[in-house]
Amino acid sequence: MSRRWLKLDTGVVQHFDRALGALSDTVQTGTGATLRALHDTQGWRGVLVALRCAIRDPAHDLVAGNLTRKQIRLPAVFGNRVIGGAYGWLKAVEARLLEYRLAAQLSDDPDRAALIYNGSLFPESVLASVADRLNRERLFIEAGFFPGTLQIDPRGLNAANSVPRDPAFYLNSDTDFAAPGLPDLLNQRATKAKGPDPITLPGSYIFVAFQVPSDMQVTLHSPWVRDMHQFYNVIRDAAERQPDRVFVIKEHPSFPLSVQGDITPHPRVIFANTNVTRDLILAAQAVITLNSTVGLEAVLMDRPVIILADACYDIDGLVLRARNAQDLDHAIRRSTDWMPDAALRRQVLGWLWNHYLVHARYDDLPSDLGYRLDRQLNRSDL
Repeated sequence: MSRRWLKLDTGVVQHFDRALGALSDTVQTGTGATLRALHDTQGWRGVLVALRCAIRDPAHDLVAGNLTRKQIRLPAVFGNRVIGGAYGWLKAVEARLLEYRLAAQLSDDPDRAALIYNGSLFPESVLASVADRLNRERLFIEAGFFPGTLQIDPRGLNAANSVPRDPAFYLNSDTDFAAPGLPDLLNQRATKAKGPDPITLPGSYIFVAFQVPSDMQVTLHSPWVRDMHQFYNVIRDAAERQPDRVFVIKEHPSFPLSVQGDITPHPRVIFANTNVTRDLILAAQAVITLNSTVGLEAVLMDRPVIILADACYDIDGLVLRARNAQDLDHAIRRSTDWMPDAALRRQVLGWLWNHYLVHARYDDLPSDLGYRLDRQLNRSDL
């Protein structure tokens, strides 16, 4: 029989309720629902005790990602110490109350596993923390690297996931992971809604893919480059040191703020926000990214990729890596005559497409979802 799951009412995973049916119990995370649940199990005295404890010891660590995200997206509002502080404190109190509720619920149901969307932001961060503290089985869920796929992983997501990083895992296997086929394309990315017409690309350039600075890929998995302003400065400085190189940047279309209004322009660092990402990759000499799936798209197109942060596809022979300016200069020079190992590239892409990712969408889940979740939790190759 399939495992039973506890999940939260996060809208992105609402369709899991229908797909799992009786195997899933969804917790309403609003503060009112949390207080009512505490009252139902512990009475008014329990509610007052929980409120007092939450006010005295708010769970700031469980909402730090939410505050950071707000400060990045709305710096004029949440960069204010009063507003940011009040928002962070209120969220931290909510998080502590939800923590009490989830801890009680999981303690009363020791066989229940946790199904967690992303896990880096409140309220999902609370479920991840409670399940970890109680040593409960967990699965993390997020959109996959290819269209129509999901990451469902017991260890974490993206750079924290279970994808093997040792090239020997792929090259020494007797299985041709790509035999069932490879993806034709990755997730299509829109261009910025506003801006000039697509630029005419230079004859030779390195494509630089910016990312959403408030995304966990940057806030949690990019220890060297902390935001897109710093990323621009890293590229501008590289252009200064290498006068024969041209860099073409595309900012992420999902992030509304541009760095272009408060940077020092450079004649060989060009923005192409309205160009198609696929075209930018195909014509590039190499691709630089922190850890975006643009890097995997470039690998799929057989382009040299340089990553500056932690990534699940950081595999020797598949990509070049740079953890400081000296590394970056070396990788850029090396990319002139370097290509990913063909056999490794085929095996990695084949394993991701055919063995690791679940072929489903949030709104189009398989009828045997419970079985598939159990399989992901118990895989011996993760």
